[in-house]
Amino acid sequence: MDEMTRGLVCAAVLLCAIGPVSAQTSAPAEGGPAAPKAEGGGAPAAPDGAQNPPQVQVQAEPAPDGFRVGLFTFKPGGRIKLDIIKDYDAITSEDSFDPRTIVIPEADGGNSRLNARETRLFLDIRGDVGAEGKELQMYVEGDFYGSGNAFRLRHAYGRYGGLLAGQTWTNFLDPDNFPNTIDFESPMAFPSFRQAQVRFTAKLNAQTSWAVSVEDNNSQIENPDVPGKAEYPSPDLTTSIRFGGARGHGFASVFLGKGRYRPTDGDPDNVTLWGSLLSGRLKTYKSDYVYAQFTFGDGVGRYRGGITAVPDFSGELKAVGLTAFMGGYEHFWSSRATSNFVWSVAQTEDHDYYADTFNKDLHYSAINFIYWFVPNRAWAGVEYLYGKREVFSGDDASARRLQFAVRFNLP
Repeated sequence: MDEMTRGLVCAAVLLCAIGPVSAQTSAPAEGGPAAPKAEGGGAPAAPDGAQNPPQVQVQAEPAPDGFRVGLFTFKPGGRIKLDIIKDYDAITSEDSFDPRTIVIPEADGGNSRLNARETRLFLDIRGDVGAEGKELQMYVEGDFYGSGNAFRLRHAYGRYGGLLAGQTWTNFLDPDNFPNTIDFESPMAFPSFRQAQVRFTAKLNAQTSWAVSVEDNNSQIENPDVPGKAEYPSPDLTTSIRFGGARGHGFASVFLGKGRYRPTDGDPDNVTLWGSLLSGRLKTYKSDYVYAQFTFGDGVGRYRGGITAVPDFSGELKAVGLTAFMGGYEHFWSSRATSNFVWSVAQTEDHDYYADTFNKDLHYSAINFIYWFVPNRAWAGVEYLYGKREVFSGDDASARRLQFAVRFNLP
């Protein structure tokens, strides 16, 4: 717990440092580039942490407002996206660029692939209900990244005032700092994770909001070499705070969880999981933005699908310590053209009980160019990706990818 306490104190100090960053302006929508905005323009942010579809950010005919049934407005929508991928090195994640799947030892390889799995459908239902006229929102979204291109659930939640319940992005994540990559995968330092939760969000003032949530404890434990089973005895607890203004925003969050291994014979072995995230986005020149994110903690890799705890030489569970950083820059060439550069690194604490094949360092970088040939409705783009993987044996390998894409936004 001493390491956790030091980490939380560090997070508090850094949070005080980013407090003066001014309130949130429009940020790119998750999962791919949003439409460029005219210089000095902006789009409204998602209310109370809700994940809304991309906002219109250039001058064009407005999207249809859906259809009304009684007190509620129903708005279906989504997008159709084709990815054309060319790999120049051996990597086993064909549809997304995941450095954890770079083949080690380095080997000759290459592949090409076309897919439309990121095609996405949603239904947004909203209406003013109750004596106070508060908005009730229900949102369902899915894509085709299930097994065999099957339709899978991404989001399914309801929101009333500050209360949100269902499945959506974890409260540990900064929803307004998604890097605008064409690649479906996000940089390793970005905790891209959706899970079941109940969350309450309060607006402390015009520039500050605070949220607390109880979330599913979807973790992975590497079992000791004794008969037994992994358990997760309690849900994760998360809290986050956001500051904002005209030039950008700052965000900080903390999570606390618990893992356990229960041997068939003997007492259970418990391990504390915790992590902290610091994130910010700041307007620089005209409509350009610089953004960064720092993530650290013991077991925080679970927000990227990583292993959260492993046994040491004595068989005692130890949380996997991780430090990760992401930085990037988004440039707007015109009202229709944009580019984004992002670089990220994730590093695992060095311990001699890790297996030789355990990931030690992971690097992810991407640079792209996107052109909206139909404002707000369709874009084409190209992106170059580079990744590197190093394991504890000292072996490493790298991979390069060129990705083209065309996307059409459904009204």
